[in-house]
Amino acid sequence: MNLLPFIRNDFRLLWRHGFAIAYLVVALVYAAVLSAFPASWADAALPVLAWSDAAFFCFFFAGASVCLDLAQGTFRALFVSPLPPWTYFLVKTANLSVLSFGMAAAVALSNRGLGFRPLPLAVAVIAGGSPSALIGAALALRLRTVNRFLVGTIPIFLVLSLPILRYAAEPWIPGWLAALSRWTPTEGSFLWARAAFAPVPGAELAAGAAAALAWTAAASALILGPAVRAAKGE
Repeated sequence: MNLLPFIRNDFRLLWRHGFAIAYLVVALVYAAVLSAFPASWADAALPVLAWSDAAFFCFFFAGASVCLDLAQGTFRALFVSPLPPWTYFLVKTANLSVLSFGMAAAVALSNRGLGFRPLPLAVAVIAGGSPSALIGAALALRLRTVNRFLVGTIPIFLVLSLPILRYAAEPWIPGWLAALSRWTPTEGSFLWARAAFAPVPGAELAAGAAAALAWTAAASALILGPAVRAAKGE
């Protein structure tokens, strides 16, 4: 099965819909903001920005892209093609992850030069982008339009953002909320994003990678699978 034409076509759609341009614009904004920060502030903000490239943008852009594909009939055509439905989501997640890594690496280069670790940054993108994109795509299949998706997924995204809340304000938040943040689908991504710029214990990174893998499998089987079957029956 040759996925290259599918990958190229999906990337063209991401470009046509403006998602690739949005990544570029946000990367420029991030770089400009970091350049205005004191060095200590920029060092603290870099892991958050790297995390947002994967968890934030993959979640919302995957969902918005699926909504647009639904409106244009692209997704329905998938059910009469020889490709199984999982290839559609695999390709979309992979393309968004590549864009996220390019954006995160560009922002890190603009602020740190070569003073960061590309491999942990790439793992952070995969660990955050995979479950986030799959959850976003599944919710888009349920909500169906971009407006409903953007409004209806706010509570879900607040849950996904809990690791950042703990990072920024752990001394001031309830203990139960800090504990809950460690079990979110994006916790592993944030650990690896931090490791790209500062040392993080290996045991924590291994646990974060395992959790991200488990969340990706759970999102595929328990959230995305039922949403695809429901869309197919409509």
